[in-house]
Amino acid sequence: MNEEERRRLEERRKRQKMRAIQRRKQVLRQKIIIGGMVFLAAVIVIFSSVIKANHKKQEAEAAAKAAQEKKAEEEAKRLKEENTLHMVAVGDNLYHDSILEEGKGAEESEDWNFDFLYANVKKEIENADLAAVNQESPFVNNHDEAAGYPEFATPLEGGEALVKAGFDIVTQATNHAFDKGKAGIINSVSFWKNKHAAVTLLGIHQDQEDQDKNRVQVIEEKNFKIAMMNYTFTLNESAQMSESESYCVDLYEEETVKQDVAKAKTMADIVIVFLHTGTEDVTEVDEETEERMDFLAEQGVDIAICSHPHVVRAFGMKERPDGNSMLVYYSLGNFVSTQEAIPELLEGMADFTLEKDPETGKVSVTDYSLVPLVMHYDKGKTNCSVYKLSDYTEDMAKNHGIHEYSQDTFNLESIKEYFEPLLTPRSFKTESQKDNSSSEETT
Repeated sequence: MNEEERRRLEERRKRQKMRAIQRRKQVLRQKIIIGGMVFLAAVIVIFSSVIKANHKKQEAEAAAKAAQEKKAEEEAKRLKEENTLHMVAVGDNLYHDSILEEGKGAEESEDWNFDFLYANVKKEIENADLAAVNQESPFVNNHDEAAGYPEFATPLEGGEALVKAGFDIVTQATNHAFDKGKAGIINSVSFWKNKHAAVTLLGIHQDQEDQDKNRVQVIEEKNFKIAMMNYTFTLNESAQMSESESYCVDLYEEETVKQDVAKAKTMADIVIVFLHTGTEDVTEVDEETEERMDFLAEQGVDIAICSHPHVVRAFGMKERPDGNSMLVYYSLGNFVSTQEAIPELLEGMADFTLEKDPETGKVSVTDYSLVPLVMHYDKGKTNCSVYKLSDYTEDMAKNHGIHEYSQDTFNLESIKEYFEPLLTPRSFKTESQKDNSSSEETT
């Protein structure tokens, strides 16, 4: 092989070697690129996993926080609900003869029913945590003994209708409580205790032991303990109790009331007194009732609800000597009746709310009002029922049976005008506070 051939061979080898080196470099670059891509993909996968894990963690933390907040909100709502109590109360449930006729079944039938009287206010009664009604007259077991004015006696179906309407508290210490003597008291107490023990009965008793035990009663509702009493200032002259029967009806006597209130304050968060008092058919508060309200305020009663005058009277807060206030409704008027004067048919439902501070246990009246009601009956005192004024219509007022007995205007406008001054709460002072204010002004 000559020199030229060797040179070309050498150059070819060099080129082959260079190409081999270039191929190795290219393969190495490819491996590096592929490795980099694999690494990058791995990094991306790891990073994505971390992001997803963090996102899930954040979602879990957010969900846990939301659940905690919802639980706290629900607990706060539950706590507020348990420490808020809504009550309503109505006046005299008084069955005149015309109402008894309306409730009778067919001739010789025992199927008497008085649900129709309460159908239009049943929702308001049921929706309250506690609802009270004054049952003006005693119950009788025999329909033949049922009677209206002047010595009232209500058939047991009247009590059943009150239960169906949703009442939880029934007061029966009234001037008519002893119209049927001791038998009427025993019939009434037996009805509530044996048939409707869940209803709290106030004001009447079957024996001395019953009075001693139940003159002051405590209702536990939600987170509240409410002590309640019911007294009447008198009994009808024709239906007086003997001394041996004095336990039958709780009469208003200052010393008894003083002792009862003192006892009640040790047993409960709040004290309510239902008092049958006042001059009939007089809208202005009579002096005797005012004195009784002053006395209750001085004893530290929290709420006083009056019945008996058959007409609506003022309501509002009365200052107590201890610096607190007593919510007082001086009269809610009738609830059910077929009386024949316009004011006796325009009545009120006390509506108030209690709130309890869960830390201190103090109970306050946070809201109170009077819901106007109308007792309706058609001509001939038929189609009897209680309505909220807000549901009452002009046509109903036009067809009211009151037009047979009164020449005074009776329409929606006149009804609203009658209620207008009675729906605004007022502030009251006890007589001693009035005297002190007068003395300070004079000084």
